[in-house]
Amino acid sequence: MREESIKSDTENGPGQSKRLHIPEAAIPPYVATQMESTQLGRFSAKGGTGFAAEDVNALADERLGRVVEKTGSDNLKNGADRIADGISIQTKYFDTASRTVGAAFDDTTGLYRYNGMQLEVPKDQYEAAVKLMEKRIEDGKVPGVADPADAGKLIKEGSVTYQQAKNIARAGNIDSLSYDVRNSAVVCGAAFGLGFVMDYGTAIWSGESQTNALKGAALQGLKTSGVAFFTSVGSAQLLRTQTSRASTILVRSGLKSVAKTGLGKTAIEKVAHASLGKAVHGASAVNHVSKLLRSNAITGVVTVTVLTLPDIYRATITGSASWAQVGKNLVVNATGVAAGTAGWLGGAALGAAAGSAVPVVGTVVGGVVGGLAGALGAGAAGGMIAAAAMDRLVDDDAIQMQALLDKELRVIAEEYVMSKEEFKTFLSFIGASIPGGFLEALYASKGRSQFIRDHYEAYAFEIVKNRKTITPPQDQKVLDFIEKLLEDAEAGEISEEQDEVYDPSAYVPNFVLDSHPHGDEAIAAKEAVSMVYRHA
Repeated sequence: MREESIKSDTENGPGQSKRLHIPEAAIPPYVATQMESTQLGRFSAKGGTGFAAEDVNALADERLGRVVEKTGSDNLKNGADRIADGISIQTKYFDTASRTVGAAFDDTTGLYRYNGMQLEVPKDQYEAAVKLMEKRIEDGKVPGVADPADAGKLIKEGSVTYQQAKNIARAGNIDSLSYDVRNSAVVCGAAFGLGFVMDYGTAIWSGESQTNALKGAALQGLKTSGVAFFTSVGSAQLLRTQTSRASTILVRSGLKSVAKTGLGKTAIEKVAHASLGKAVHGASAVNHVSKLLRSNAITGVVTVTVLTLPDIYRATITGSASWAQVGKNLVVNATGVAAGTAGWLGGAALGAAAGSAVPVVGTVVGGVVGGLAGALGAGAAGGMIAAAAMDRLVDDDAIQMQALLDKELRVIAEEYVMSKEEFKTFLSFIGASIPGGFLEALYASKGRSQFIRDHYEAYAFEIVKNRKTITPPQDQKVLDFIEKLLEDAEAGEISEEQDEVYDPSAYVPNFVLDSHPHGDEAIAAKEAVSMVYRHA
């Protein structure tokens, strides 16, 4: 059986406390950083429909293979919201075509405010917007454009309607979920790559074949990608809520106090620099880091929830895990995620500082590399420490099932009066055929002892069938032997060898019948049962 299967059923199986996979520790801060590169946090604010339209249309351009630069976040007056393949675009989304087009003209002069830019309008308002722009050109309100026929070149049809953009700005509807699914593609791709590379490297370094390493790495990549997907979609939905806005205000007030100290101010500005890829100071740095911490808190909670739901399912639906196990896994996962987030923030700040000093690397790359390194290292350490602490408080379900399996196999062996070698053969038969997930199924069974017998007693019967046939001596021979012993005893002629045979103090019990084996026999028993456990 492949080593990965052994690892998944014992070290990280449903019956044991989960050691947070290293790539998963980096998911929350990575997803939070990606979300902060969008305007998700502004979707629930005033003008949220417009912010949503800007992001969804930019995503549509990217999916068409266009090179997109988002420039609207600089808040430059009359500046472009984005530049796609060198074309500057200003996005306007209002409830009517008249209001949409009118928003692009100066209230005082009546002139078009975005010279040299395309005006992107809702998909359902495109035709009406073109006619309105033609009229504005005829009236001389568009500097540099004299032919009304050029209105079609000036107006750009958006990828979504006004109502769709409005829905995308809100949580809990098909349009917003659909957008979040599409927007999560980049996160999922990166998460798959991270999980794949780390698992593949670990497998190769452990001596596995390339085929097995590729198989295990692909499965781990898909798992990490799946966690990232649900974390991204769930977190994006939460960011649209009023609770998210309230948490930002709360975090900002705390950071303002921190920023009053020299060390705190420096730390905040370093983190903001790493996240944005450019230097920001004062209130701007505090505002950005407030949103970043809020997003990290949300993604952390969602990630832990995603990792815990399978355990809750096993505890409530299949009955294959205890609630103590669920709680233990929850603590381990939450600690690993929190440590990973802290490691990302610290590593990103250090990486950005180091990257800014290297021309080829740069601040952004340095921040990402530093963040990943910090998250992976701190997340792994935090998860291991939490797991070690919880192991002292709560036994894993798998450990309890291992003890039961050990006990019941010994009982079966005793009933069939197995020798030491027979018992080892018995365990080797079981180890070669035991199915994956056996300990989980054992935990869920009603009668656990009977469950073990139903699976393995047949192997004991096979061992009995293979024993040599014993032909008992004739009755008269036995009687003659006993009579001879009695005569020798009366005459005091029992040999030293016979004394040793009948000396009770020299009796060594059968390997199996001895409930407390010692020395080499005890070691052999433990190794044999461990072999079964590794396959379970």
